[in-house]
Amino acid sequence: MDEAVKSFSKEIDDAFQSAWHAAKGGDAKWSEIMSSYGAEPLPDSDKEKLLNSEMKITRGAFPIELRRVFEKIGAKHPNDYKNFAMDSKILEYYQKIKPFSGLGDIFSNAATGTQKYSQGLQKEKHSTMKCKNCGAPRLEEMQYDNCMFCGSKLFEPA
Repeated sequence: MDEAVKSFSKEIDDAFQSAWHAAKGGDAKWSEIMSSYGAEPLPDSDKEKLLNSEMKITRGAFPIELRRVFEKIGAKHPNDYKNFAMDSKILEYYQKIKPFSGLGDIFSNAATGTQKYSQGLQKEKHSTMKCKNCGAPRLEEMQYDNCMFCGSKLFEPA
């Protein structure tokens, strides 16, 4: 592995670990890391929305903030970044920070979510728009760009 690839991989791994070891929703140290890359943190109002959403986390920075740091690292290493599987790395991160729910909770959780977010929609055969990468529901009715939780595109370009 040449030095440029090593440098890219190390920066990606360091950012991943820093985000994972941050306090729930991020902390001062994570904010310093974001700032050092020039990555924009989530506004406090969005952090509050996400902390109160169904996309629970037990620790770490929000996936969308990690994505923003990864994008800045990618700008420094464009040749290595073009082969980087961003969505799968963000999903791997989310799997590490989400709470573990026992297998018995899966169906009751699904039933609760269906009732909460699809109330009155069964007859019309509508469903809640969810992120194709992490499964987060669209938190705002007019949200058409990127997932507020992980940053993936909600819709494919036409």
